Amino acid sequence: MSEGQPDRLVAGDEDRRKSKRYLLEEQQPITATSGGRLYTCRILDVSMDGVRLRFERDIPKGNVVALEHPSAGTLCGVCVWRDEDTMGVELQLPKRELERLLKCICLVL
Repeated sequence: MSEGQPDRLVAGDEDRRKSKRYLLEEQQPITATSGGRLYTCRILDVSMDGVRLRFERDIPKGNVVALEHPSAGTLCGVCVWRDEDTMGVELQLPKRELERLLKCICLVL
């Protein structure tokens, strides 16, 4: 995993960034549930505030998303932006808990 900016940003995304983003060397699979549907996604990058995912089907902006990770457990958030095949999920956890879970994810990558 390396620090840096993602290879593709949504217009205006740079202005909204709250914390440093960590790119993954390989896209990691993760299961997402939203609106009662199950999706297979790939993690593109992570930050203290959220994750950027690549997915095959649309998850509408504003939908609550539950991400299931084998080591970190369930991470809940909201889809705050999306384009053709990527989306940003803002995680909804207290900072201390979020930091612990993201460290756990990073350990297995």
